[in-house]
Amino acid sequence: MIRTSPDRTGALIVRLWIEANHQQGLRARITQTLDTMTGEQSVAVAASADDICAVVKRWVDDFAGPDPLDDRAVTGR
Repeated sequence: MIRTSPDRTGALIVRLWIEANHQQGLRARITQTLDTMTGEQSVAVAASADDICAVVKRWVDDFAGPDPLDDRAVTGR
């Protein structure tokens, strides 16, 4: 179910870098929030393109789903 209310804005920032001393080298720090108005954010780390994409997909799925803070999402009203 895609959220229809335009009242929420999320943000996801992916910071990538290469560490030459490691076998795979690729590193990512992903800072994310589902609602910029709450100030709550979480951080994920990843070390492969597949892992980075999985974090981004999970964030998009969570953002597009019902707002857990919205009473209507819980009660169905």
